[in-house]
Amino acid sequence: MTDRMHIARIAASLLMFAALPAIAQNDLSVAGILAPRSGCALTASENVTVRIFNYGSTLPAGTSFNVAYSINAGTPLTEFVVLPSSLTSNTAFTYTFTTQADLSAPGVYSFDAAVSLAGDISPANDTLADYVVIDSAPSVGGDISGDGGPTLTGVLTLSAQVGSVLEWQQSEDGLRWRALSNNATTQVFDQLREHTQFRALVANGACAPALSSAHLVLSSDPIFYSGFEP
Repeated sequence: MTDRMHIARIAASLLMFAALPAIAQNDLSVAGILAPRSGCALTASENVTVRIFNYGSTLPAGTSFNVAYSINAGTPLTEFVVLPSSLTSNTAFTYTFTTQADLSAPGVYSFDAAVSLAGDISPANDTLADYVVIDSAPSVGGDISGDGGPTLTGVLTLSAQVGSVLEWQQSEDGLRWRALSNNATTQVFDQLREHTQFRALVANGACAPALSSAHLVLSSDPIFYSGFEP
C-alpha cells in the first residue's frame, strides 16, 4: 500500500468518526442552597430551594431525577423531579422542595442537599454539604438590678436578657437618653449628681434590638434639677 493510499484511508476513517453522534453524558450537580437563610424567629414552614447545575449533555423535557435534603445529618427527604423543559448544557435549574423545613426552634441548622440522575458520570459533585442556617430567638432586653440609692456610686447588673449588649443608656429626665460606651452586662456609675435612669440596648443575632427595663438611681447629693422625684 502506497503512502498516498494509507493517508486516504486515515482521512476517510476520521470523516466517519466525526459523523457519529456525540455520546450523551449525564452530570448534574447541586451548585448551591438558596433558601432558607439565617434570620430571626424562623418558622415551621421554611422553603428549601436548591440550584442544580447541568455539567453534562442537554437533558430533554421530561427527564426525571431525585433531589433530597437533610437537616443536621438526619433522614434525607427525597422528591421526584420531572423537567418541565429541556435543560441545556452548562445551565442551572432552581428547585424548591414541596416539603418545607421546620426551623421554629432557635438554633443552628446544617443542611445537606443531593441530586441523583441515572447515568451520572461524576457522582462526586452530586452533594453539597454543611450549609448553615442560624435561627435567632427575638431579642429580649432583660431587667436591671442593683443600687437604687440614695447614693453617688454603684453598680448595676443586667439579667434575663436574650442577646448581646450593644450599649447602656442613661437619662436624667426619662425623655432624652445618652448612650454609654459599654457592652458588658454590668454598668458602673460614679459621682451621680442627679436622679438618673439607666437601661440597656440588647440585640440577638439578626433580630431587632430590644430595650431593657429602666432602673432609677437616686442621687444622695443632687445638685441639678432632675425630672425624677425621690
